[in-house]
Amino acid sequence: MTVTNKMKKTVSVTVSPEFYEQARKANLNFSLVLSNALLAELKKLEALKWKADNQDGFQELNRISKEYGIFSEEYKAL
Repeated sequence: MTVTNKMKKTVSVTVSPEFYEQARKANLNFSLVLSNALLAELKKLEALKWKADNQDGFQELNRISKEYGIFSEEYKAL
């Protein structure tokens, strides 16, 4: 997923003066950097939520694997 220019919201953020000066000197695009950081953080949160939502399924798969073994184990010797 990439950040697009279609719809933007103007917001105010507070950063340390040191970060601001370093970023400005490096010609960083604040909007792009913040948008990309937010996107990365949201993806992490989505993955954590998915993992939590599917925890019961993971436990069941682990139980089945312990009881019956892993399907692909018989093909390791080939």
